[in-house]
Amino acid sequence: MIRYLKLERFKNFQEATLPMGPFTVLVGTNASGKSNLRDAFRVLHGLSRGYTIAETLGEKWIEGGVLQWRGIRGGTREAAFHGAQSFALELGFTLEPEGLRQEVVYRIEVNVGSTLAPPHVQAEQLSISGQKNPIYTARRERSLEDENSFELRLGYDGLPPEEADQGPSFPYGDDRPALRRIVVDQDFYQPEVKRYASAIIHALESMRFLDLSPEAMRIPSLPGQTILGDRGENLSSVLQAICQSESTRNGLVEWVRALTPLDVVDFEFVPDQIGRLLVTLVEQGGKRVSAYSASDGTLRFLAIIAALLGPHPASFYFFEELENGIHPTRLHLLTSLIERKVSQGSIQVVASSHSPQLLGMLGPESLEHASLVYRPEGSPGARIRRILDIPEASRVIREQAPADLHASGWFEDAVAFVEGADSQSESTP
Repeated sequence: MIRYLKLERFKNFQEATLPMGPFTVLVGTNASGKSNLRDAFRVLHGLSRGYTIAETLGEKWIEGGVLQWRGIRGGTREAAFHGAQSFALELGFTLEPEGLRQEVVYRIEVNVGSTLAPPHVQAEQLSISGQKNPIYTARRERSLEDENSFELRLGYDGLPPEEADQGPSFPYGDDRPALRRIVVDQDFYQPEVKRYASAIIHALESMRFLDLSPEAMRIPSLPGQTILGDRGENLSSVLQAICQSESTRNGLVEWVRALTPLDVVDFEFVPDQIGRLLVTLVEQGGKRVSAYSASDGTLRFLAIIAALLGPHPASFYFFEELENGIHPTRLHLLTSLIERKVSQGSIQVVASSHSPQLLGMLGPESLEHASLVYRPEGSPGARIRRILDIPEASRVIREQAPADLHASGWFEDAVAFVEGADSQSESTP
């Protein structure tokens, strides 16, 4: 599981840390930076898939003119904070490679390049909690024969830096992270480094960023296409896979009946002339509603359920504006589904929201990991603060509903007051 994300000079964050739990909720006004947090996770996800820095920040096209990867909003020109030349992202993980539980930190610094030089990795490091030295560091090293290559150097726990720095080094290109190169390089024979690098790559690869589109969810799909696309592609075939088991089919029916006014009792999957399937909801009395006729909100419900209950769930989901298309009276059922699923330990969810009601529906553990993303007046950089770390927030939440506090702007007012008082005390001689 990811324990935190630290951002340095990334987009509108000069320096900020997002603490994370099984279910992390982000609230804040428009343009505060919630979507930029999504972009940070997407940068790490793109690099884990083997894309170059340029492809990750820009776009990745494959043969036939097919867009395989849509880059980061703003590309290289807007990836770094207010004209900075580089940005850094750091993730703290709890990993259990081969059953051994460890706290691991992965950090990468990216130079966004210029018109004369492509973007590249500036530095990289993988560390294990409790060990004095990183298990590897990688940095741009112009003293090597190839001036555009990395020098990957292994660390040795317990040795002073000047001795550890004399360990073996390996040249790597700097257009991709060394992390992935270590995993795929058959000539790299450092089992400990490879073990942790593989665990992190697996965690970063298994990320999904759902930006659901009703048009995409209404497209028929072939049996066997059991991974839900980010826009909701393959919805019908994922639902068919869920329905192969009577218990999961019944669970799906129960959730749809709870989340929608439809009196659903079953699902049908009608093939077209080339064998593609389209889901049809069967109601009590025999009425049938196909995906073509189902409401956008119903399809969104189905897609979120399919993502969480499907045969190949990701280990990490980012839902932007979780409440979109969901009636306020049904939102508590969706949060209940997410909390129940993440409690099993195999899935982690981050969701942004503008809904005041959502905070009031969170269980105690989820509220512990709800954070406010905000931009102080007069400051160019956004900040992140756990809601329960806002002074007096815990007491006030016991007395007033979190939904009312959020709707009234109390959280933003509270941090503005505290930071204003702090700045005044710092300026007072």
